[in-house]
Amino acid sequence: MIDYMKRLFSVLALLVVTSCSVVDDAFENEDLEILTGAVIEGFEDNLPLANGYSYGYSSDVLDFQYFYNEEYAYWGGFAHAAMYDMENGTFLNQYSAYNEDPASGDAYLLYYYDAFNEPCDILCRYHGSYQFTTVRLNLTTYTYMSITDEDCNAFARAFGDGDYLKVSFTALLKDKVEGATVDCYVVDYRDGKRFVADNWASYDISAIAGELWGVRVRLETTDVGEWGANTPMYICLDDLTYTYTIAK
Repeated sequence: MIDYMKRLFSVLALLVVTSCSVVDDAFENEDLEILTGAVIEGFEDNLPLANGYSYGYSSDVLDFQYFYNEEYAYWGGFAHAAMYDMENGTFLNQYSAYNEDPASGDAYLLYYYDAFNEPCDILCRYHGSYQFTTVRLNLTTYTYMSITDEDCNAFARAFGDGDYLKVSFTALLKDKVEGATVDCYVVDYRDGKRFVADNWASYDISAIAGELWGVRVRLETTDVGEWGANTPMYICLDDLTYTYTIAK
């Protein structure tokens, strides 16, 4: 029943237009106070979290967008979470990372990719130059179980030869024109491989650099059906590292 409701929400998303959260857009700010810094976003602020999660996240430099449709209790984009239930592989446990001992602190960001609605991006709050370097990624329990257990999810199938789940980070230039893209394979069954992320792992995203408006995140799976992706399209992020020179 739960998986049925999840698929119903996906179908409803085709009909319901949503908008991502926004903050004051300081991208055109002409104040010439120049600030530089190096950051490791560990997402430990604003804890504890009610129910183990909350939607969206903002730091001094970046804003992580989300949308939430109250009528259908349907959401997408980023959520701030601190949950580590590795046993429940259903939609009811959609906010948990598949790791009982997090690599850095207690919290992380969860990203749900909804291809039917407006993208929810990582926005740079100020005009300037950014150099992203690394990010730690991990699967959610719901996604992990759907990929590895044939009976866990009524719509998804267990992965086999040639399958993959990848996370793509794309630089957003001025006016959100897309630039360089980095692909990170969190599940990879291509060419005889059997890699499934079951812990936090670091990925190089250093191609995401320059005068950035922000970063766009997408997920892609080889398990696709009539209504789109069958694999639950969630990914967990932690320790996002970057440097910046901004006019604030």
